[in-house]
Amino acid sequence: MDRTEPVDRPIGTTTVAGGRDAEDEVDLIPIRTYWQLARQRFIQHRLAVIALFTLLVLVSIAIVVPTFTGLEYRLTDLTERNAGPTLTAPLGHDELGVNLFVRLAKATQTSLIIGGAAVMIIVGIGTFVGSIAGYAGGWVDNLLMRLVDIVLSLPVLFIILMIVSFFGGGDVRVIIIAIGITGWTLAARLIRAEFLALRGADFVQAAKALGAGHRRIITRHILPSAMAPLVVAAALGVADSVVTEAALSFLGFGISATEASLGTMLNKFSIYFYSAPERILYPSLVLVLIVLSASFLGDGIRDALDPRQRIASK
Repeated sequence: MDRTEPVDRPIGTTTVAGGRDAEDEVDLIPIRTYWQLARQRFIQHRLAVIALFTLLVLVSIAIVVPTFTGLEYRLTDLTERNAGPTLTAPLGHDELGVNLFVRLAKATQTSLIIGGAAVMIIVGIGTFVGSIAGYAGGWVDNLLMRLVDIVLSLPVLFIILMIVSFFGGGDVRVIIIAIGITGWTLAARLIRAEFLALRGADFVQAAKALGAGHRRIITRHILPSAMAPLVVAAALGVADSVVTEAALSFLGFGISATEASLGTMLNKFSIYFYSAPERILYPSLVLVLIVLSASFLGDGIRDALDPRQRIASK
């Protein structure tokens, strides 16, 4: 009979390949935080990464070119009328000798400012209405959702045209407010749906049992867990706001024609549709890039922030 070899390691541990204890192997597994996991999920979303890079490039051009290069987007030089591309004017000049690249950069800046400011109003109103409707439920939910239905039934572009015309066309602040107060319905519905799903969760019931008030439960417990649809609403709000501003300016009810925006450029160069179609192509391409990038970026951030997403360990 073979004699049993004495055990020279603590009872309860096992040896893995290489002679190391299993508990030592467990200690080598890194513990990743929620934000580290979210970053990893976002990086794996290729379209979102490309969209983020595209938006960063557009924002950088929109800030640097009009602000730090010393080039004026309204400066006319008749000696450069309809001139071709140069080092300082890679898109050429228009019929007045205006640098098209600088004007396009300024137009992008204006449209992004309007979109960003309007989406703050959209998310603010949508979050307020959606969170109260989803958390309260009952007749409060029914009343607020009927309000949402009424707003959705209205011709939004026509309402915005009325507001802008009544309070003065060309005022950026009026345009931002008009877009903001008419575009919050999607955000409200998304937030309401998330609150309806979370209000009965265990952590919400635990907070109620500990005596937390309604405002604290909404702002400190449920709302942080509803960030994914909130990001989607913000991304779609930016895209919709930029398109709405472009439509208003194209129709002549938005930004003043003397200022630069994507809509005013489309309006001004529409007469060159056949003779110089590239002048319409430039603002149209930027508009499409902003809309697509905002949408893909919103999808990527939503997937990254959603704790139900799982990544297989490598």
